Amino acid sequence: MTNITSSNKITPAVIVINGNYISNDYRSGFKVGATSFTLKVADYFIKRDLLSGFIFYKRDESLILPKITEDIIEGIKCINIFFNFSMKSKDVKNMLEKCISILSIKNDQIIPAIVYYQTDTLLSYHPPHIPCCITHHGPFVEDFQQHYSLEETYDAFENKTKAQHLNIQQMKGIETLINKKYFIFQHSKLQGNFLLKKGINPDNIKNIIPPISIEEITKLKIENKYINDFIKTNKNELLLFTAVARLDYFKNIDLLINSAIVLLNKGIPVKIFIAGDEESKNIRRNKLISMVPPRYQEQFFISHKLSQTELFSIFNKIKNKSIFVCTSRYETLGITPLEAALNGVCTIVPNLNLIEAASYFPSEYKFTYNIDSLTEKIISIYEKDLFTSNQQLQYISSLISKACFEDSMGKAWEEVSISYMANKKPVSECLS
Repeated sequence: MTNITSSNKITPAVIVINGNYISNDYRSGFKVGATSFTLKVADYFIKRDLLSGFIFYKRDESLILPKITEDIIEGIKCINIFFNFSMKSKDVKNMLEKCISILSIKNDQIIPAIVYYQTDTLLSYHPPHIPCCITHHGPFVEDFQQHYSLEETYDAFENKTKAQHLNIQQMKGIETLINKKYFIFQHSKLQGNFLLKKGINPDNIKNIIPPISIEEITKLKIENKYINDFIKTNKNELLLFTAVARLDYFKNIDLLINSAIVLLNKGIPVKIFIAGDEESKNIRRNKLISMVPPRYQEQFFISHKLSQTELFSIFNKIKNKSIFVCTSRYETLGITPLEAALNGVCTIVPNLNLIEAASYFPSEYKFTYNIDSLTEKIISIYEKDLFTSNQQLQYISSLISKACFEDSMGKAWEEVSISYMANKKPVSECLS
């Protein structure tokens, strides 16, 4: 990879990301939407020769002091940092700063790169004299609780203990952002509005258009025979499809299943394909299929979660003869429904301001959040053949595209760079 040199306006980047979410091919193998987003940001920097490298962090409870290893993946310099939360804060902080400086020096930079964090896990260890930015992806416990009951909040975050612990950590993270004046690259107005209410300076929030676009995948092939056979539809059949990383409380897949049962009772010829959770975790999939009356179970297929290639291969095969159904009760963005729509699959979403993705959809593709409304919406689309129309695709692609993302990213990064260059500190000082 060509050495990085800072222009007068644009500063290079180091990306800090959870090493457990990345395979040796950094473009594939990610487990959560946050990683997908971060790698699109990485592609943006690589295209402009602005990426100094990756820092992959991994927890190792056997260590007393943090340690690092260096690597090169697809020509990109990478440093693995191993740590745990029992270590002294200054030890982790010093090692993190060393990693940033190593990547800067190896790329012949005069000043350290700006650091982009996938999550706030290491934010409290960040060297305060080096600017950084972060994108929040997961829901804030406090914000969710403002819209749902305490009991529902505990269900959403698995249990009371986890919800309370996560809330404490999130509030500490926000306090760090306020005190250190770090930047936020926000792709969700839902998240941005909450952060403003908590006291984040509006000037430190940079709005980023989500990096979602029509995917150009050359090898579109569905390897799983069961999936390939199930998604084939007869002339009058309609496939209802949803895919999530986790079949959790947020996604509320029960709503789709209950609506599908009503449709089948009405004689509407639907098949329902649901994908989610790790292959080894069957509990929630088994619970969902148990909701279906035996006479209809052949019309349902509930699979483990899909890889990106599998997902886009399915989009390619089912467009114009299916509906992607988002039933989430709360989404800080909602990447998959937007990906489905932008890849030609008719998609419907709840008419909720708690679903960020819904703000990009025309009203005729939204439903009131209950079984009856969802059922009526599916019937309406089925009877009008709206799932064969490209109206939705044209509408959403005017709001979200690769070009829109790159324009917003460029503007945000330039603003952060200008702010940084006014108070720059040489790499040599950072290493001392």
